[in-house]
Amino acid sequence: MISARKIAQLRSARSFGIGRLFLLARRDFSQRLSKKMVEKTGNTNPIVGGSILPFIDLEGTRSTEVARRAGISKQAVGKLLKDLEDASLVTRSQDESDGRAQIIFFTDAGVDYLQQIHASIKSIEQEYEAILGKQEVENLRSSLSKLAYAENTPPK
Repeated sequence: MISARKIAQLRSARSFGIGRLFLLARRDFSQRLSKKMVEKTGNTNPIVGGSILPFIDLEGTRSTEVARRAGISKQAVGKLLKDLEDASLVTRSQDESDGRAQIIFFTDAGVDYLQQIHASIKSIEQEYEAILGKQEVENLRSSLSKLAYAENTPPK
């Protein structure tokens, strides 16, 4: 039988461990964003390939670089890109400097979609400010930026 002390320690670690808090906060953010995008677009089916949108530069990005940034295989990126192409949000073209490589570009519809996403994100940030206060949100952004870009540079 597990001791009451061990259960209490685990309960505390599980409830307030930073990894779990990151996951729960990410889930909250994703749910809020999905709801807002449904309200904006009327589309109840989220864009499956949307998970790689943050890894595509506005000027275009090689698909291999998208895979590296997202931490997934090139094959997985290919499947997600197909979803984004089917939604007319991105297009692919051959890299002139390397015929084997493809560069991913946003379409005009893709840029419009990004603008809708960022308007929704701004609204979520306002909701978070109402919960935490403006200074806490700025502190959170600063701390997350330090963690996120400790070994990487911010996307373009």
